[in-house]
Amino acid sequence: MPSTTLSKRLFVFDFDWTLIEADSDHFVFEHLSEELFQEQLQAVGKVQWTDLQQRLLGELYDRGVSREDIERTLSQVPFAPEMIQALELMKSEGADLYILSDANTVYIDTVLKAYKIDHLFTRVITNPAEFDPRGRLNVVRFHGLDQAPHGCPLPCQPNLCKGQELQKLIDSHTWEQVVYMGDSTNDFCPSTRLQRNDVVLARRGLLLEKEIRENKDLVQANVVYWDNAVDVLEATQSILGAFHTSTASSSSSSATLRTDKRSSEQTHSTVESSDSKRYAQAVKA
Repeated sequence: MPSTTLSKRLFVFDFDWTLIEADSDHFVFEHLSEELFQEQLQAVGKVQWTDLQQRLLGELYDRGVSREDIERTLSQVPFAPEMIQALELMKSEGADLYILSDANTVYIDTVLKAYKIDHLFTRVITNPAEFDPRGRLNVVRFHGLDQAPHGCPLPCQPNLCKGQELQKLIDSHTWEQVVYMGDSTNDFCPSTRLQRNDVVLARRGLLLEKEIRENKDLVQANVVYWDNAVDVLEATQSILGAFHTSTASSSSSSATLRTDKRSSEQTHSTVESSDSKRYAQAVKA
């Protein structure tokens, strides 16, 4: 019988353009084969995305790209120090951290280990991948073709309904609060699974924000929009601080969730980077 005692908070993260400042699928091919990178972009919509990666990774191997080449490239994926600081703060406050992503296990594990933060996460939920004895990377769908379609009516990819996977995590424990962070269309379904006490951290100006604003009645949780890792760190401090009810009242204002704070410097940063994020999302939609 499930415990009725309130326990830790649950933080669940998308990976591409959320935890990292890149799309890992694009990053690998853009840095290792410009020709295959262009083929990756041109093949969108003609084959399921995970299946496309599997085929292109085979072509990458045939061109002599080694396991070491892929791992070295992944170690260069940009990961903002403020994002790492936010993750460490969450963990230090007793939260459980999960990644829920449409990337793959090898990409995510390699990046986390490169930044020495893999120990912060309880589990990574994503498409399975592994190198074979030859060094060829293989990736398969999380929700395989051998299973019945997940049947989600929201805009989820056929290989992974993030909402269903998040719901399993929510049902597995009694959480005092659940926080979900993402940026794209496939992050909308899990956002609809949260309750009024929970929080969605949605990257500003991208497709998740668009879905939330167009379907406000489907999202009960508090929504906090963010531009960059500095915003995420500030939001994390606010979320965690809001639950330290014994703190002196003089600090209560810093514990308020600020949904629309933007400095001129942050705005400038967003203008420079948002086009590439929207392009990456449109390609994978």
